[in-house]
Amino acid sequence: MSKSKKLSNPFSTGGGGVHFEAHVQASFVALMLTGGHAPCLPCWPIAEIKLQGKIDGFDTDDLVVVVENVNSKERRKLLGQVKHSIAITQGSTLFGEVMQAAWNDFKNPKVFAKDKDIIALITGPLSVTDAHNVQWLLNQARHTKNVDEFFRNVQQTNFSPPKSTDKLEVIQHHLKAANGGNDVSRDELYDFLNHFHLLGYDLGNEIGVVLSLLHSHISQFQQQYPQWVWSRVVDIVQTWNQDAGTITPGKLPDDLLDAFKQKAVAEMPEEFKAAQEKPKTDWTQHPDATYLALAILIGSWQDKSRCDLEAITQLLGISYDEWLKKAREILHCPDSPLALENGIWKVVNRAELWSLLGSRLLDQNLDTFRSLAVSVLKEADPAFELPAEERYAASIHGKVLKCSHVLRKGIAEGLAILGSQTESCANCSQGKAEATTVLVIRELLTDADWVLWGSLNSLLPTLAEAAPGEFLAAVEKAMRLTPCPFDALFSQEGNGITGGNYLTGLLWALEGLAWDEQYLVRVCVALAELASHDPGGQWANRPSNSLATILLPWLPQTLASVDKRKVAVRTILNEWPDIAWNLIIQLLPGQHQTSSGSHKPSWRKTIPDDWEKGVTHQEYWQQASFYAELAVAAAGQDTDRLSALIDHFDNLPEPAFDQLLQALASQPISELPEEQRLSIWDHLTKFTNKHRRFSDAKWALPDELITRIEHVAGQLAPANPFNLYQHLFTDRDFDLYEENGDWEEQRKKLDTRREAAISEIFQQDGAEGVIRFADSVSSPGQVGHALGVIADDVFERTLLPHFLDSADNKRKALVSGFIWRRYHLKGWEWCDDLDKSDWTPEQVGQFLACLPFTKETWDRASEWLQAPESEYWTRTGANAYQADGDLAIAIEKLIEHGRPHAAINCLDRLRHAKQPIDSNQCVRALLAALSSSEPSYAMDGYHIVELIKFLQAEPEVNQDDLFRVEWAYVPLLDRHRGAAPQLLESRLANDPEFFCEVIRLIYRSKKEDQPSRESTEESKAIATNAWRLLHEWKTPPGTQKDGTFSEERFAEWLQRVKEACTASGHLEVALINIGEVLIHAPPDPDGLWIRRAVAAALNDREADDMRDGYRTGTYNSRGVHWVDPTGKPERELAEQFRSKAEEVENAGFQRFAVTLRGLADSYDREAERIVIEHRQEDEE
Repeated sequence: MSKSKKLSNPFSTGGGGVHFEAHVQASFVALMLTGGHAPCLPCWPIAEIKLQGKIDGFDTDDLVVVVENVNSKERRKLLGQVKHSIAITQGSTLFGEVMQAAWNDFKNPKVFAKDKDIIALITGPLSVTDAHNVQWLLNQARHTKNVDEFFRNVQQTNFSPPKSTDKLEVIQHHLKAANGGNDVSRDELYDFLNHFHLLGYDLGNEIGVVLSLLHSHISQFQQQYPQWVWSRVVDIVQTWNQDAGTITPGKLPDDLLDAFKQKAVAEMPEEFKAAQEKPKTDWTQHPDATYLALAILIGSWQDKSRCDLEAITQLLGISYDEWLKKAREILHCPDSPLALENGIWKVVNRAELWSLLGSRLLDQNLDTFRSLAVSVLKEADPAFELPAEERYAASIHGKVLKCSHVLRKGIAEGLAILGSQTESCANCSQGKAEATTVLVIRELLTDADWVLWGSLNSLLPTLAEAAPGEFLAAVEKAMRLTPCPFDALFSQEGNGITGGNYLTGLLWALEGLAWDEQYLVRVCVALAELASHDPGGQWANRPSNSLATILLPWLPQTLASVDKRKVAVRTILNEWPDIAWNLIIQLLPGQHQTSSGSHKPSWRKTIPDDWEKGVTHQEYWQQASFYAELAVAAAGQDTDRLSALIDHFDNLPEPAFDQLLQALASQPISELPEEQRLSIWDHLTKFTNKHRRFSDAKWALPDELITRIEHVAGQLAPANPFNLYQHLFTDRDFDLYEENGDWEEQRKKLDTRREAAISEIFQQDGAEGVIRFADSVSSPGQVGHALGVIADDVFERTLLPHFLDSADNKRKALVSGFIWRRYHLKGWEWCDDLDKSDWTPEQVGQFLACLPFTKETWDRASEWLQAPESEYWTRTGANAYQADGDLAIAIEKLIEHGRPHAAINCLDRLRHAKQPIDSNQCVRALLAALSSSEPSYAMDGYHIVELIKFLQAEPEVNQDDLFRVEWAYVPLLDRHRGAAPQLLESRLANDPEFFCEVIRLIYRSKKEDQPSRESTEESKAIATNAWRLLHEWKTPPGTQKDGTFSEERFAEWLQRVKEACTASGHLEVALINIGEVLIHAPPDPDGLWIRRAVAAALNDREADDMRDGYRTGTYNSRGVHWVDPTGKPERELAEQFRSKAEEVENAGFQRFAVTLRGLADSYDREAERIVIEHRQEDEE
């Protein structure tokens, strides 16, 4: 601590700092007493608080808060420095002292444990600049995956706050001083920022938020005088502070401890809690017990579905009316097993009731149920007649199953009950119950096509429990069919928005059966075969994932023994080796850190009630070792598998680690041709390089093991430079750096290695060899960069101009990298001195396109190409961020040569840099882009919207031009992008003729004498644009350009629209659309929530259509929203519209009030529907 400057003590300096520091320290004592938690640390109890910790070796010494895990007794610390006010600037001595103390503690392992403890600067109010930018930096450090991502984000001007770079330099400046004048490396800085926190407290202010929260904490124990208790805490802290004491709960005064004692809670005696028991019905003796037993097999039905009622009649053998009379009587029993809600009947507690009533059924009842189950469940879902992307709207198209979903689900569950509780059928023939379920599954699934499997998707987990063996047999047989139905189901998979995955039910069915040891091996082999059919997709539910989940070593989703799990994996390896290989890799240590588990059986009691998930330490490592050894054995001499396994070297337990090393060093591998073993060597060098670079990391292997791996890598290293240096030429430079620290220095070293590599290849194989080498690497541009430094004039003539018009992308990248590097080394003199006399215009244009997008390049394009100047402008990447001249020149050229998208990109660069933009040029680029064949840029939509917003804000822009631009880009100008067609909306609101024209573009006239336009693609596009404009319109008529509302203009506009649309036959649709936009009408100056003139128009006797539009607009304005299962938001809306209805009715607008009350009632009904639907989902 000799380097640290002695920190000022607020008790010696006086002032507000004393008051603030004592209150901050006291806040932690209050949290300790109330069971609260310290910020930035785990939510463990506060064990002790050390005040003025310098005496114990802490430099960050105002307070040290220690928290302790109740179970493991692990401790962690918050080292806090308290400053009432501070400026985070380079000139701030106070901030420098804080950084010095923090750095000393951070580097002192005796007082600070990295990755566990934290350091906090606790301050009062900071400047907005300091608070926002420094907090942003600290959050970025904690939320980025590595130091490179952190610095990239900080340096990205359109992402980071404007002063974040300055504040990072301030921190680096003070840390350099704290580090003895030596620069702190980027990695150390990143590590420090991960442990450093900035906490803002408004304590010391008697009306502050923090003090209010502390009073609330204290009030849980002392409701009457929390402020007095707080004052007592502060007083005690000030006393202990002067003595540099350590506060623990046991050392505090008794009077303070008494204030925080938990109050005794009196509980009602147990004998008073028991409610009077209601009489229970003996359902075994009920006169309708047989019918009830049959109803258990159906489970649920919808009383408005004819198919459902016919099914009930068929099974019960009586008319539905007769059954309904019996069901009503049963329904009114106190403990009724029947429930009725929204027209859906359900039998509750079916499994328990079946154990009582199953003996009521005879063989003929089960035969009838079998026939019914097959006929209902074998119906193909008509939704599959629709294209995959339209099936989500099957009900709208009328493509629905005859029987309801609840009946199909109930029957499937009835089969599962029957199959899992066969002993309840005491009066049926022996084996009859089991045979019934087996035959149903057999008849359903034997030779079933993909449509039937898809139709049964949601029911398959339940059907599998009905007859597991028969179900597995059906799945196994289906995979042998040609064509295989599962291939078609895989091909139906959509994108997750309107598409669907029709194999989730099959996967869950197999997962459910895997819990039973007798089915595990069979299920795993079936999943492996299914995985062999899987083409991959966007959904996470995949056969391979189900396999890994079931067999996950630390959380297996099966009750099978470890030995049986091993058998399953060996069997898969024997039958489906490629699937098994991927599975084994997933089962290695470190691959799956989290798991949400698999589907569990619902009806079969496979999983005991007292089952506890997880495995013992011994079981886990037994499995981990087995899978690791199996992986090495399965890899054999396969170079691809061995390469993949190398990446898991650090996760392989013994003896698999040694076995893999021996396999790699074996004679068969070392004698392979260089080209075949190149991948192995490449993976080995990358692995050892990573562990050398990050040798201080917890995950890094010991030096001894890395040395052993390096020895094997040396044996496999290629002798041919062509193979030896391929790994250097990728776009992942960071992976090739050999050390941490100065990345610019590392980049230079890598460039030197690349240049030496190309020189060696050139010396060995000449120019042709270098070109072949560039063709073989992943980044030929890097080869070009190296050539730009080392190539002689002869090689230069080999590349130029011949490679400039090559159709090969790798050759293009090679010459582009060469030109770029040569230019940066030799400048324009080299470019100008090249003999281009025999170059074609295309070659000259391509050469210029490889140079920076600057004025010097543009000038040479004009000079060298003259008439065929387009050869440059059609080829250039037009990187606006390289430009150092007047971009307007380039923008004009780009528009002229058919590159409006590139011009838009450049225009947005000007906008972002707050440089002047030629609005006329901007309009021309935007309009030209509509018909251009140029590929659009990734950010085009964003740039276009921002440029239109710029035009909208420019008072000098020609309004006709702006009108054409807004009309062309209506689809982009929506609220999601923070934009709107402002001029078009204003014209709709102020020009009734324009509004009527838009209406006529969209809707047909109701007048038969009005000629109908011929529908063309162009007219459809215009109508679509008009519809989008109208349905995004948020500016009600009567709104002036200055935002004020004119009742006179509103009345005049409405009258003219009514006249014009009556004449054209569009009045009804016009009024509906007007009603929709009037939901945005402003409040009245007298306090009414809506303008009286608007309310009067909506209240008019003839305004039914307008009121309908208002109702529709209100519904639609809510947009996409989260559905609260309690229905609370809907009830709040209902109350809101009732209140509005009351106001307008009192103001004299009773018809409008009726519409608003109708809205309120509809929201009440929606709330009720939401509650019921969520309750039903929970029950299912």
